[in-house]
Amino acid sequence: MMKQICIALVIFLLLLAAQAQAHSLFFSLVADGPDSVELAGAFSDGTLAAGIPVKVYAKDDGRLLWQGRTDEFGLCLFQRPGGPYEVELDAGPGHRVREDGI
Repeated sequence: MMKQICIALVIFLLLLAAQAQAHSLFFSLVADGPDSVELAGAFSDGTLAAGIPVKVYAKDDGRLLWQGRTDEFGLCLFQRPGGPYEVELDAGPGHRVREDGI
């Protein structure tokens, strides 16, 4: 329950901060135990980032480590890589976000 509240709060804060921007894509990463990471994605207009491709890359050499999609709630769970990594959420032209992992 606490995890869902934290995710909802993060998405709300991202959307609040994005009010002045156009229809933009955002995501947050939250540790889900010691070995997993949960991504929560949304657009600045409040639409959940449902069914959007997610890719995890090794930060040192750009190697693709994992790929999947967000669920109907804009959430995606993946195993935390052993080293530094980047996460990309790609909803198409003009709607791609890539950030460092946690």
